[in-house]
Amino acid sequence: MDLTDSETIIKKPMIFSEFGKSSKDAGYSLSARDSFLNAVYTNIYNFARSGEIGGGLVWQIMAEEMQSYDDGYEIVLSQNPSTSGLITQQSNKMIALDHV
Repeated sequence: MDLTDSETIIKKPMIFSEFGKSSKDAGYSLSARDSFLNAVYTNIYNFARSGEIGGGLVWQIMAEEMQSYDDGYEIVLSQNPSTSGLITQQSNKMIALDHV
């Protein structure tokens, strides 16, 4: 599906989903993950401002004590305050858009 299909066929906003940065990748750091998420969120917000996209869903937010589901992409908000801050900031920016 593409943006045109989203607008004309299903008449629902497109969502950019399941993005993240794996801690299992070479060169991973929390700073690198935050930079990546910030870049993706900036683009999502810019597209959402113009009405071209409805939002984004990071992969994957987990609760504490769910280590058996760790795949390298997990974000436990209480253990990652800088990433939690980025997600909160993006959420607040998206809420402020009146057409989303």
